[in-house]
Amino acid sequence: MELDYSIKGIRSAVKMGYDKRLLYKTEGSITVFLAFIFVIMLSLVTAIIENVRVTTSNAYVAMAADSAMETVFGGYNKELYDEYGLFGYGGYNGIGVLDFEEELAAIIDINLKYKPEIAYKSYSNLYRLNDVNCEVTDYFTLGESKVFAEQITDFMSASIIDDVKNIVGSQSSKKNSDIQEGIFDEAIKFENGEYDAPDSESGDNGSADKSSKKDIDEQLEDDEARGNPLKAFKNLINNGLLSLVCDASKVSEEKIKIDREFENVVTTELKSDASAFFKVFLEGDESSELSQDKLLGHAEEESGIDKLKYIYYGQKVLSSYIDSEYKTVHYGLEYLVEGKETEKDNLAAIVLKLLILRTLVNFAFVMSDPDFQAKALATASTIGLKIPPAVEAIQRVILAIIAFEEACIDVTALLMGKKVPLIKNKTNCKMTYSKICFVSRDFFEKKAKLYENADNIKISTDVSYEQYLMLFSLLVSKSKLRERILDVIQYDLRERYNQTFNVRECICIADCIVSYNIPYTFSYIKRSIIGKSADRQIELSYGYTDIKHTTT
Repeated sequence: MELDYSIKGIRSAVKMGYDKRLLYKTEGSITVFLAFIFVIMLSLVTAIIENVRVTTSNAYVAMAADSAMETVFGGYNKELYDEYGLFGYGGYNGIGVLDFEEELAAIIDINLKYKPEIAYKSYSNLYRLNDVNCEVTDYFTLGESKVFAEQITDFMSASIIDDVKNIVGSQSSKKNSDIQEGIFDEAIKFENGEYDAPDSESGDNGSADKSSKKDIDEQLEDDEARGNPLKAFKNLINNGLLSLVCDASKVSEEKIKIDREFENVVTTELKSDASAFFKVFLEGDESSELSQDKLLGHAEEESGIDKLKYIYYGQKVLSSYIDSEYKTVHYGLEYLVEGKETEKDNLAAIVLKLLILRTLVNFAFVMSDPDFQAKALATASTIGLKIPPAVEAIQRVILAIIAFEEACIDVTALLMGKKVPLIKNKTNCKMTYSKICFVSRDFFEKKAKLYENADNIKISTDVSYEQYLMLFSLLVSKSKLRERILDVIQYDLRERYNQTFNVRECICIADCIVSYNIPYTFSYIKRSIIGKSADRQIELSYGYTDIKHTTT
């Protein structure tokens, strides 16, 4: 039976015999129970509200921090990007990681306090954030190899790999087997007079009578060469190799200023005597970079896709001798290969390498051509006084002179922006034996003009100056390629924009921690064991990578 708890009902219940105290006790217990239920429900609701508020604060701060990072990196070095396609923050006027932190913290604070026009109050009023702090935990600059390689990956092209492979494949056998070991030593002995004998002697070295130098010159006038090729060659290289293939007076002599010491590059002194010259020039010198085996060995050891990235990027942003448009550094690609202090030294070193390779290529053809061999033998017999060892050696020297002079034509053409045949034959050889003693730079230039411009040749086995620079770049280590590219970029931007610029200090990627404190809203939570507020932090990374952030 249900009880009626009204005054009238209680009175009726008392009359019927119910205990009045029992009725009032039952009514009070139900009221306390409902109060407990209400408190529990209220706690659950407020806890959910606090949890949502604290949790959503993570997203709010992360959004503010992400946009702040984008804004800070939006102040990237515009000249660096426009001129060289590289992304980096700072690097000039002492701007570094501390400036990055300060700017990031200021922008985060602005973002957190932002209030849309339609809003009654700022969103930060809901979170009441305080103690917001920003710290860069790690950062990566453009000077680091991995970062630099990632940035130039976009410049990569599959065609560059095929081009380089073609050049390397054709040049890998340039150590010519036709150059007999020690053959130039015999010619050196002859030029030094070791085969000369007193007039009273009758030819211990195989010659019945000795002719004077005057007699030899008279005999050579009737020869096909119309002179002594060894003497003519000595006069030819008196002014240096660079003057043979270009106008040395117009070559840039500017110095490339860098923050580090230039490397001690080993060079080989080339002799003026024809025999001694070609002994070093063709047989190589193990103590210098003229050793062909050593150069090609470096190419095999350092092969890899990263090196091709550097080479391809250098071809895109740096200029060379044949380019009419350039920035501060004219011969940037030459510096990439040689790393010397002056532009003239870099170009001269490239010309030397070109002459070596082209002479080796041409020597293979000259040694196989019976016409050149017969005429060289006739001239050598006159010069060598018919002494068999001397005649054979002088014949080789004369053939080497022809190959070298043909190489001078080739290099002159390359520096004029033309392409030259990779392999020489009777059809494309420009030298004639009758001109061996009468060549000059004007002669080389006239012959070089007969070649086609590189732009006019679409598909061909001919090679250009830039392709040879690619080949030489393969002989340089990856670290040197990277450092030299950065050297040119830094020097150029310093000269044209800001003398304080340092490319290696440009920040490309930054890892940051944004920490903050969020107080609890409800008073009973403040007095609980978990404290009055919660410390939170967000980890994020931004730069030349995708944004990523985690919350703790």
